[in-house]
Amino acid sequence: MYNWLVLLHIFFAFLFMLGHGAHVAAMLKFRGEPDPEKSLTFFSNVPEIKYVRYLTIAMGVFGIAAAFITEWWKQGWVWLSAVVFLIISFVMYKYGAGYYGIIFGAANRLIEAKKTDTDLPAAQKGYDDARNTPHTMIVSIVGIVGLAIILWLMRFKPF
Repeated sequence: MYNWLVLLHIFFAFLFMLGHGAHVAAMLKFRGEPDPEKSLTFFSNVPEIKYVRYLTIAMGVFGIAAAFITEWWKQGWVWLSAVVFLIISFVMYKYGAGYYGIIFGAANRLIEAKKTDTDLPAAQKGYDDARNTPHTMIVSIVGIVGLAIILWLMRFKPF
């Protein structure tokens, strides 16, 4: 049973990374796109965030189940993995979800300013500022480093 739970945990982790990777790719592509209308199309091809959250839940359920049917739950690496995952999740929510709000707001303001020809320089500056915020780099670094820590903990079980 343990092997099946680990297999499902890893399977849902891969699906999660695949779905989540589409969001990251759209965020990174947005940084270099000067056209606000085109930039909004990047996000029409990514899975809805609720599906990524379902995959996260499935990944967690099977991982926790695998830890609890063995003696792993008594070891520190399991709990540290959970803490690292919660930290990653908090950073992703704060900076990743916050970035989507910044992006959509700035792009829509610039599109509207171009249509009405009002306050165009301020709208362009807001859009350029949104493209250059550090949010994308923060979530990318935290995600990659956090994943590396969790993989190290799961593979080597140091304590």
